[in-house]
Amino acid sequence: MDIYLSVNNRAEILRIPVLPPSFTISKPQSLTVFETVSQGELQLIGTPKLKGIAIESFFPAPNHEYPYLRNKDIWGWDYIYMIDTWIERKLPIRLVITDTPINMAVAVKNFEYTVKTDGDLWYRLELEEFNLLLPDNTQTATEEEIDMEELNKLKEQVEYLGGIVDALSHPFIYNYIDENMPEWARASVQKLIDKGAISGDGGGWNLTYDQLRVITWLDRLGLLG
Repeated sequence: MDIYLSVNNRAEILRIPVLPPSFTISKPQSLTVFETVSQGELQLIGTPKLKGIAIESFFPAPNHEYPYLRNKDIWGWDYIYMIDTWIERKLPIRLVITDTPINMAVAVKNFEYTVKTDGDLWYRLELEEFNLLLPDNTQTATEEEIDMEELNKLKEQVEYLGGIVDALSHPFIYNYIDENMPEWARASVQKLIDKGAISGDGGGWNLTYDQLRVITWLDRLGLLG
C-alpha cells in the first residue's frame, strides 16, 4: 500500500514516506429532527455531506533512513514546504491510496506538525472531499479533468457574477445632470426639472438607472411636453 498526493494532473506528486498504522474515513449525513404534536420527535434524512480523512504520521529528517520508508526523494521540511505551497495556492489535491478504492479530489482542511528533538516532523493532515462544478453545472469534475487555466477561468466567472450581484444590490444613483448621467437621459430629465416635477431633498434627486429609462421613454412618447 502507498499513499499519494498530487496536483495539476500529477505535475507535482508527493508520496507519503511513512505509512500511518491506520486511517479513518468519515462520511457524515445531514439529519434534521423536529418535534410533532402527536408523534413526538421525527427525524428526516438529508443529503450526504463531504467525506473526510485524516492522516497521522511523520516526515523523517535527512539521513534518518528507516528501513520502512516508502520515499527517499525528499526529506523532512521539503514535505512541509510542498504541502504549505499547495495550501497557499488553493489547489485541489488528488488523494490515491493504492490497494484500496480510495481515489478522490480533496482539499486541506487542517495541517499541523510538531518538530521532535531528533529532527523528525510528526504531522496530522486533515483532508476533505472536494467537488468542483463545471461551468455548465451539469456534472462534477475530478482533479484530473481540471487544469489551472480552467480553474482560473471559473474563478473569473465567479468574480464577474459577484460584481453583477453587487451592482444589483447597490445600484448607481443619479443626483445631478453631470458626466455620470447617460447623455441620452439628460434632456428628458431637464424637462422634468424645468416643470418642477423633480425636486431633491438637498442631497440630489436619487434617480436610478431604470427611472432614467422610464423618464426617457415618456419624453419620447411626447408625454413630458
